[in-house]
Amino acid sequence: MSLRKEIVERLLKQDILVEPEVVDYIISHGGLSYLPEFIEKYGELGVVSASYLERKKEEKQGEKPVEKSVFTKPEAEEYDWDFKLLMDFGEMKVRGSGVEDFRNMFLDRYNRLARILRGHHQLRGHVDISKISRGEVKLIGMVDEVRITSKGSLIFSLEDPTGKVDCYSPEASFLLNDEVVGIIGTYNENTQRVYVKEIIRPGIPLLRRKRGIPENISAVIISDTHIGSKMFLEKRWKKFLGWLKEGKGDAATVKYLIIGGDLVDGIGIYPNQEEELEVLDIYKQYEIFATYLEELPDYIKVIMIPGNHDIVRNTEPQPPLPAEIQKLFNGNVESLPNPAIFAIHGYKFLMYHGTSLNDLVEMIPGMSYEKIGEIMKYMLEMRHLVPTYGGKVSLAPLPRDFLTVDVVPDVFITGHVHAFSYQKYKGIHLINASCWQAQTKYQKMMNFNPDPGKVGLLNFHTDELKILSF
Repeated sequence: MSLRKEIVERLLKQDILVEPEVVDYIISHGGLSYLPEFIEKYGELGVVSASYLERKKEEKQGEKPVEKSVFTKPEAEEYDWDFKLLMDFGEMKVRGSGVEDFRNMFLDRYNRLARILRGHHQLRGHVDISKISRGEVKLIGMVDEVRITSKGSLIFSLEDPTGKVDCYSPEASFLLNDEVVGIIGTYNENTQRVYVKEIIRPGIPLLRRKRGIPENISAVIISDTHIGSKMFLEKRWKKFLGWLKEGKGDAATVKYLIIGGDLVDGIGIYPNQEEELEVLDIYKQYEIFATYLEELPDYIKVIMIPGNHDIVRNTEPQPPLPAEIQKLFNGNVESLPNPAIFAIHGYKFLMYHGTSLNDLVEMIPGMSYEKIGEIMKYMLEMRHLVPTYGGKVSLAPLPRDFLTVDVVPDVFITGHVHAFSYQKYKGIHLINASCWQAQTKYQKMMNFNPDPGKVGLLNFHTDELKILSF
């Protein structure tokens, strides 16, 4: 039951009729916690109108002018939702885990990324590896067996469905196993090796189209709520919910709440986690989370994905929350897979919880947890969210590789690392969303310091992002 409906039903039990604007007034003053005081003040009237409360407010304030009526509707309430899912995740069910299943997944990855690479003008005239001949060659393949020489050069193999060849690059900064790239170089028949002059990643084009819509509406972007943890920052969270419910200032433009995974803290995710859990039942954790979301104004749509703490398989991609969990939430909540691709008012979103960030921090030279935005750039240039198999992230062997970045997004969102970062890259908003959990013992042991309570507010009218702190 939504908060509005519950307020109305409780008032009806007291034989009190109210206008819709009066329900807004009750919510703005604390919702259910304010209801007993409201009933005591106005219950004898039987019917409570917005004009009556407004008149009472003016009488209380004397001749002081009222700057803004508490009954002014937030601007976002005036508009309809415009949400579209841009993916079919019906094939996310794992049907096998044999060698052939993994081969099919990697073949799908190769075909998708090779299709992008074939569009690069530098790779026109490329050939299959089986057709290599002496002289200049242009190839597209999947990287394997990367080694770094004492002088910093790269030795690796490149494979496509027709064959495999050794490559040597004296200047490349790095390559990751299982990347799909194009190379330009010279083939030496004696050494049977390609001497690489240039490595070309699938890349991301510069977005030149002008964004922005006539409506002054926004989305707030958060992640990692971790409901059920003793370290859950309840005061900050309630302050954030109160800001949304009040619907004033920037909050009046909020039409969407986007949550990037780890909705609850889960059970047994890390060693001795039970010592840091306030709620030991994962189903109860979701019930509490659903109750929090019920407090939101009913004109706000919630779009959320799971993370590694949620009640879905730990291999990626992850399907949406199970049906029995989804039933806990109102109809304004969209439960999507991880990763998810969707559109809001023409803005294309790519949202990924971000578990592979832990791998890429170590694999890409010069990276750190203070440079998450840089890692996100590499993900886009590689056009893959988990480019290397065999790291901390386990992959589900599906016929389709859902972790390839097929759609060029306007907004790319990650979470997981409990820090906030924002930058633009080739016109794309890159947002690593913040958390609502203080440092756990496990994080302290790993020397990881979270940056909680940060919110990204993306306005679709101005195409600008504000950073708020709660």
